Amino acid sequence: MIRVNLLAPERPTKTKKARSVSVAPGAVQVYLFLALFAGGALVVCAALWWYESTKIKKLDADIATAEQRQRELQAIKVQVDALEAKRRTFQQKVDLIERLKAAQSEPVHLLDEISKNLPDFVWLTSLDQAGPIVKLSGQSSGYTSVADFISALQRSGYFPLVDLVSSAENNNIVTFTLQANFKSPEVAAREAAAAARPPIPGSTPARP
Repeated sequence: MIRVNLLAPERPTKTKKARSVSVAPGAVQVYLFLALFAGGALVVCAALWWYESTKIKKLDADIATAEQRQRELQAIKVQVDALEAKRRTFQQKVDLIERLKAAQSEPVHLLDEISKNLPDFVWLTSLDQAGPIVKLSGQSSGYTSVADFISALQRSGYFPLVDLVSSAENNNIVTFTLQANFKSPEVAAREAAAAARPPIPGSTPARP
């Protein structure tokens, strides 16, 4: 009896030996250094990002504070400007009142000073005033009386400058015209107070 084996004969299996890869010790150190460097770089980048983020937040906070302060100062400036405008308005009213008072009292002082310093045997025929300039016309019994009148006006402090414009004598009567600068009582009082004030030790007196 003949037997036919239709199965393929079993082939002997070859055992593959695992191939081992050898790595040099220097390469391991390089890989380790690169890994450490990459990790350190990540840490440094993260630290820089955190630092810059903190600076940006602080700058944003400072900007917000500055803007708030600017708005507050702007509001204060508006209030100060309004108060300054009111102060100027009040000051203008006060100055106007002072000028009106001075204008009302000035003729009284002018006539009072002239009458107080008018010598005997001198009489006035006219008086004209244009601002601080006063023109006086009159007659006297002689030139001496006219000179006394001029000196008395100058000594009063209200007429710092008095000029004899014209004079003429006829029948022992002298007709004259004077021009004087009238100084307001307020200015004269201030100058008198300044002149009476004792000088500061070591200071040089002002030259006239």
